[in-house]
Amino acid sequence: MGIKGLTKLLADNAPKAIKEQKLENYFGRRIAIDASLSIYQFLIVVGRSGTEMLTNEAGEVTSHLQGMFTRTIRLLEAGMQPVYVFDGQPPDLKKQELSKRYSKRADAAEDFASSYGDW
Repeated sequence: MGIKGLTKLLADNAPKAIKEQKLENYFGRRIAIDASLSIYQFLIVVGRSGTEMLTNEAGEVTSHLQGMFTRTIRLLEAGMQPVYVFDGQPPDLKKQELSKRYSKRADAAEDFASSYGDW
């Protein structure tokens, strides 16, 4: 979920806390990566890519897994040691936000179905 407005807060109150770094500066270092966010990013890209999606024998989309694998290989080739972090159950505030999102999504799907039927 992140912290809304964190970048602006830091930029306004602690501008030296934000630094742009070249990828080479992380050579030989372990870097923590939010696994859920990375997977979600690839799932979004897969949804936009059209019909050229990788699937398993059951027909389930696996393109996001290929994306994760490719990203990991690139980080390793750049001399970094990626560590994927799975942060467990979302906090209560995030659960509330997710509930709102699911509700909006369900309402939109229902509106779409009533307007366009089985498209």
